[in-house]
Amino acid sequence: MDQDQASQTKPPQTQAPQTQMPRANQPKSGGKSNTILIVVIILMVFIVLGIGGYFAYKFIKTKYLTTTNIASTLATKTANSSGKVSIKSVLESLMYPGSTIYDQKQGEGNVYVAEMTLNSNDSVDTIKNYYLDLVKNKNWKITAQGSGDVNNYSMTIDASNFTDELDITKYDGYDYTDIRHRIDGDNLVADGIYIPSASTSAAVSSSTTANATSSSSDYIISDSNSRVISKSELLSLSPWQLKVARNEIYARYGRSFVHKDMQCYFAQKSWYKSSDSFTESMLSTTENKNVATIQAYEQETNSPLASHDSGCNTNN
Repeated sequence: MDQDQASQTKPPQTQAPQTQMPRANQPKSGGKSNTILIVVIILMVFIVLGIGGYFAYKFIKTKYLTTTNIASTLATKTANSSGKVSIKSVLESLMYPGSTIYDQKQGEGNVYVAEMTLNSNDSVDTIKNYYLDLVKNKNWKITAQGSGDVNNYSMTIDASNFTDELDITKYDGYDYTDIRHRIDGDNLVADGIYIPSASTSAAVSSSTTANATSSSSDYIISDSNSRVISKSELLSLSPWQLKVARNEIYARYGRSFVHKDMQCYFAQKSWYKSSDSFTESMLSTTENKNVATIQAYEQETNSPLASHDSGCNTNN
């Protein structure tokens, strides 16, 4: 064979096989991204669980508190339902001393649980001051009050188990004053027409007894607890009378006196009863004005007894 033929018959050369790297040693191009994705998913799960848990807690708490409140309300209503108050006892506490019942209304069909109208011969101011004292002594509250003129006064009394819309009116041409009570309350029981006993209409505290008997001749100024007095009324009074007039305003409430002359004087009065619970806050605005008026006149006239104790044995 010639050289040309030999070159043509050479076996074809094969390419060396490419060596592949083991799969385990190949770099992972998406590994970092997968890790971040997993972390994000975990965070989102925690966030969702946290938010869901918070709202679940709020829901349970609200539901529990609501249930508790309902139970508490029901318990209160149950307690209230077992603690009904007789309207008769309320009417008795609101009776004005010496008054007579003119009209009563009770029960279903009325706007109020009960209505009661009284008649009295006392003035509007005297009756007003009685109820102001009653509210103070009973620790009730006055939520509204007003006056149309000197012949009318109204107030709303708020007690623990009732409210009373009180209206006091002296009508022209009549000798008596109307006292109208309109009483309401969730726990009040309308238990029939109230008929006060003689002892009930006469039974009043030491302070209110003094108010009810303010027309007695035992006083220097009998109505100084119910109207504002003027300086002109004091001009004819002696120093002793001035001192008594000033102190009888306090004596109506049972004040104990340091001066023996006042102790001995008021101890002789049937209406006076010493009380350890006396405080000057018991006096009404009218009474405080009258004390100030008398005291100012005593200072103006240099009354010798204003601050001097004349003793029990002195004839004044």
